[in-house]
Amino acid sequence: MTSHQSCPVITLMTAVIGLLTSVTAIWITLADRRRVIAKERREEAAADRRAAAAEAAELAQSVSRTRSEEMAQARAVQLRLLELSADEPGSTPDAWLVTVANRGPLPVMDVQVVRTVGPAMPYCSEPFDLQGESTHEVELPSTGERPRLAEVTAVFTDPAGRRWQRQLTGGLCLGVLQDDGTYQWDQPRFPETVIVGRGIQLGPVGLPERMHVVPLLVVPLLALTAVGCLLYILLR
Repeated sequence: MTSHQSCPVITLMTAVIGLLTSVTAIWITLADRRRVIAKERREEAAADRRAAAAEAAELAQSVSRTRSEEMAQARAVQLRLLELSADEPGSTPDAWLVTVANRGPLPVMDVQVVRTVGPAMPYCSEPFDLQGESTHEVELPSTGERPRLAEVTAVFTDPAGRRWQRQLTGGLCLGVLQDDGTYQWDQPRFPETVIVGRGIQLGPVGLPERMHVVPLLVVPLLALTAVGCLLYILLR
């Protein structure tokens, strides 16, 4: 092959190499751009997730503050169930007395003591108002049996116009007015209060005090059992 004939070949090879180089450079540029875009999208998605999480946390805090503010006056209303002594020791009490106490500074209105179920017909007391730092007593109709805690509640309206149900077990339920004039109660909320009745000691969630003793005894027993098993394994 003469030098005259080899020039076109060299020129063609140079053009092909230049073209391949250009294509490679373009491909590398596009790949880098895709990586940059993918990284930016990942960062945007992560930022969106963080923003959504922060918004959800802020909303949860707002709801918690709102619920706490709603309960501020309602939690001050407390119930006590007292038995009126019978004539003879050991006999069935003649009646049961419900004491409704407003421990807050503001009044609550249209208070009613309700016994929802039981051996007798459901009972609802006449409405009354409770000023701040005051109490009112309502005697339940005698049925010959001790009322169950879940049967006795008090309903009342706070200064903001919200209707509440205070359970003898300690729960607070916010009512939503229905079309027929009745209230639909939400899930019980348990503020940190202690409700005391004669012969009945209730904790923050309204459970008898003797029920709290069992876990206190179980924990040391489990700890001693675990230590004993460990010593047995080590000394074998």
